[in-house]
Amino acid sequence: MPPQPTQKAQPQKQAPQNPQGANKAQANPPQGQAAAAQQKPQRVIQGFDQRAFAKNLALEASQVIPANISEADKKFVVEIIHKFCLLCGDALVKDEKYNLNAQQASMITQFIGEWTFHKSIDLINGGIAPELREGVLQKVAFTVFEIAKQAISKNLPQEQTIQVIEIQVKNCFKQAIEDLKAKGRIDEKLAENTISQSSIDAMSQQQFEEEQGLGDDLSDAKILKLASLALLIKKLPKEKAEAIIAKFNQSEAQVLSQYVKMPNLEQKIDKGITIRCLNEIKEVLPEPKVISPDRIYAKLFKIVKTNDKNKISNIIDNERPLIKQFVLSPYTKDEVKIPTRVSNTILKYLEEKLSHHDN
Repeated sequence: MPPQPTQKAQPQKQAPQNPQGANKAQANPPQGQAAAAQQKPQRVIQGFDQRAFAKNLALEASQVIPANISEADKKFVVEIIHKFCLLCGDALVKDEKYNLNAQQASMITQFIGEWTFHKSIDLINGGIAPELREGVLQKVAFTVFEIAKQAISKNLPQEQTIQVIEIQVKNCFKQAIEDLKAKGRIDEKLAENTISQSSIDAMSQQQFEEEQGLGDDLSDAKILKLASLALLIKKLPKEKAEAIIAKFNQSEAQVLSQYVKMPNLEQKIDKGITIRCLNEIKEVLPEPKVISPDRIYAKLFKIVKTNDKNKISNIIDNERPLIKQFVLSPYTKDEVKIPTRVSNTILKYLEEKLSHHDN
């Protein structure tokens, strides 16, 4: 398990010179002061309670242990996660070198908990005897502990940190099983069976299948649009998000709601697909009943900037000066005030003329 960092020796301060006998007083300090000088305040990481966090991680693990695991093995999984997470948290709190904050300490401890969970399940499914499991898991936990601390100290992105840890854990786990085989504690068949286990892949596959089962009565294209829309809704206040979801039919609302609640949704949808789906949604949306001047100007700016200036000038050549000024205002940056209904009519006329001109 992660080593307990030793306390660094504190350099002794040189006593100030005192010609009036201060040195004598310091040689024999009062007993209470001597005891206080020897006591060092215990380090804490503000906002990080390692005991409560370890307990919560163990509790969460107990709720997702596969059904095929026996009660005795379930108890082992929960207890070993709690033990290693608590040891990890204590070590991080005492670690003066890295001086981690609460978020960093929580992340490392969670890594320990997650990989202890997955590899304990692999050991159980692989058929490794209970008395041999903890030694293997100690090596895994130590690897995660050291790699995660180094990654955080180098400010590696979280996604890259996760990838590095996964690679190192797989190598460490395989080597630990090979060591058991070399010592004659397990045979080759048991070793191969255990190394081939991967509970993390099994759980990922199960999650994927559950996600694919969402909205069986909906087309793939519609599900993609709902997932893309969920990315936007997730950023809204809860009440507004619920109001939008309520406008969909029951089947669509159920899918949309589940995507909104899905963690890491951003990482599961290709950005190109998201943009395409949102653009398709935008195209079929009706025009708002109330058109604001800001919306009018934004639309005008888009038309002007995506078309040739001479082409636009020719279209409005015979129009009144005020209309010309309005249409060309994105170029001149001058504010031209005309009634909203009039400006909206001009925009429709302009779009129609440009469309015919292109044809």
